[in-house]
Amino acid sequence: MVRELDWSATPLGAVAGWSSALRTTVGICLNSRFPMLIAYGPELVQIYNDGYRDLLGTEKHPAALGERVSVSWKEIWDIIEPMFAGVRATGIATWEESQLLEIERNGYVEEAYFRYTYGPIIEEDGTVGGVLNVVSETTPEVLAERRLACLADLGTALAVTQDITGIAVRAAQSLARCEPDVTRVAIYLRVDDTLALIAASGRDEGPVVPDDELWSVLTSGGSSVGGLASEGLPSRYVVLPLAPTGGDAEGVLVLGLNPQRVFDAAYAAFAGLVADALGAALDTASRLARELGEYRRIAETLQNAMLAPASDLPTVAARYVPAVGNLAVGGDWYDVVALTPTTRALVVGDCVGHGLDAAAAMSQLRSAARSMLYDGKSPAEVLDGLSRYAGSVEGAECATVVCAVIDRASLTITYSRAGHLPALLVAGDGSGSRWLDGARNLPLGIDLGRPYVEETTGLDRGDIVLLYSDGLVERRGEVIDVGLERLRGLAVGASHSSVQGLAEEIMRGLLPSGPADDVVLVAKVVA
Repeated sequence: MVRELDWSATPLGAVAGWSSALRTTVGICLNSRFPMLIAYGPELVQIYNDGYRDLLGTEKHPAALGERVSVSWKEIWDIIEPMFAGVRATGIATWEESQLLEIERNGYVEEAYFRYTYGPIIEEDGTVGGVLNVVSETTPEVLAERRLACLADLGTALAVTQDITGIAVRAAQSLARCEPDVTRVAIYLRVDDTLALIAASGRDEGPVVPDDELWSVLTSGGSSVGGLASEGLPSRYVVLPLAPTGGDAEGVLVLGLNPQRVFDAAYAAFAGLVADALGAALDTASRLARELGEYRRIAETLQNAMLAPASDLPTVAARYVPAVGNLAVGGDWYDVVALTPTTRALVVGDCVGHGLDAAAAMSQLRSAARSMLYDGKSPAEVLDGLSRYAGSVEGAECATVVCAVIDRASLTITYSRAGHLPALLVAGDGSGSRWLDGARNLPLGIDLGRPYVEETTGLDRGDIVLLYSDGLVERRGEVIDVGLERLRGLAVGASHSSVQGLAEEIMRGLLPSGPADDVVLVAKVVA
C-alpha cells in the first residue's frame, strides 16, 4: 500500500524527492513488526507499518495512510498535538506509560491504553523533519490488573459477613467501586415465584432488564448479554446465574458493562468470576442459615428486599418500611408493571396478619397479579382472579388490594379496589386533589359470586397518583379520616418535588417516629 499510494498527491510529494532521513526511517518502519508511525513534515503526514495498522481499527485504516495525524486522530488531537510540537521544536523524545486515550477506531468511543514514545527524525542539516512514533497497546494488561484488583476487593467484602443481606449489600458496594468495568449492579434471589431485588447500586441509571430475561437465565443456567456484541460494539449489560447448580440460594446477577469496551472473552471471564464468587458466598450463607434454623430472618430479608425502593424511575417511586416487632415479616406488598410503552400498572396489597404465612401469601398474590396484568386483564378482572385464587392460598383470604392502570396516551386511569383505601390524585402544580374512591369491592375471597367493578377517570399531564397501605394513615384512637387528610396535605405541599422527593417527604411526615405497621407507598407522575 505504501508503494502503490500516489505520494505526489500528499504534502510529502513524490517518493523520489524524499530526504535520505525520511527514506531511511521509512525502511526501518516497514521492516519492523513492532508498531511504528512516521509523522513527517509540517503537516505531520502519516506513514505506518503493519503493526501500527492493527491499532487503527476498522474505521481509520487505510484512509490514515498519507493523511495528516490531526485528521486521523482528531478525537485525541488536543492530547497528542503538544507532544508532536514539543519534539519538533526541541528534538527531545517523549515517553508515555500506559496512557489512557479515548479513541474512535471501531465504531464507538473506546477506552484504550498505550505505551509509546515520540522521537525526532533528524535531517542531514540537523533540523527535525518529522516524528517517529513507536507504540504498543497495553489495554489488555491494564484491564487485567484493574479487574484482578476488583475481584480481590470483592473477595475481601464477601469474607466479612455470612449474612445473606450483608453479603449482597457488601458485594454491591464493592462492585460499585469497579467502574468502569461494572457500571451497575443488581442482585436478585428467588422467592417462590418472584425474583426479589436484594441489593443494587447505580439504581437510577443503566439498563432495565426484562423479567422474562432474568427468569430465562435463572432457569437455563446460562447467561444473557444485552447489546450489540455481534456487531463488534459494546454491550449494555450481562445477566449471570447465581448458584446455578441447585444450591440453596438461587438467583441472578446483573452487571452494567463499560460502554467503552467490547464484551470480549476476557470481559466475560471477569464477569463469570464475579458471579461465581458471589453465588458461592450466598449459597454458603443460605446453607449456614438453614443449619442454624434462621429461616425467619431469611424470609424477612427477602421480603424487605422485594419491597425496597428498587423501582425508582423518573416517574415512579416506592418506599417500604416494615413494622417493628418480634416478627417483622408482613403481608404488605406493591408492584409496578410496565405493560406497554404508554401504560403502566400500579398495585398495592395488604394480607391479613404478619409472619411467614402472610409473607408467603403476599408473594403468591403479587406473582399472580403480575401474570394477569401481562395477560391483558383489566384491574377488575385482576382482582376477580385474585379473589378466586385467594381460596387456595393460606393467609390470602380477606386481603385488600388496589390495582390501577395508567394510560399516558389517553391520559386516563382505570382502577379497582378490593376493600382497600382509595388512591389519591394530586395536581402536579399543587392546585387541587381528589380521592379515587369509586370502584368499591369486597376484600379478596369474601363473595365469589359478586363481580368486581372498575372505574376510569381522566388525568392531566403532571398529575400525581398515590397508592398506599393502611398503616400509613391509621392511628390508634384516631378517626381514619384524620390520617387521610394528613396524607393529602403532605402530598399537595410536596407536589412540586420529584416523585422520589415526594415519597421521602410523605414517609418522614407520616412516620416521624417509626412505623406503626407495615407500610407501602407508590407515587406515580403521569408524564
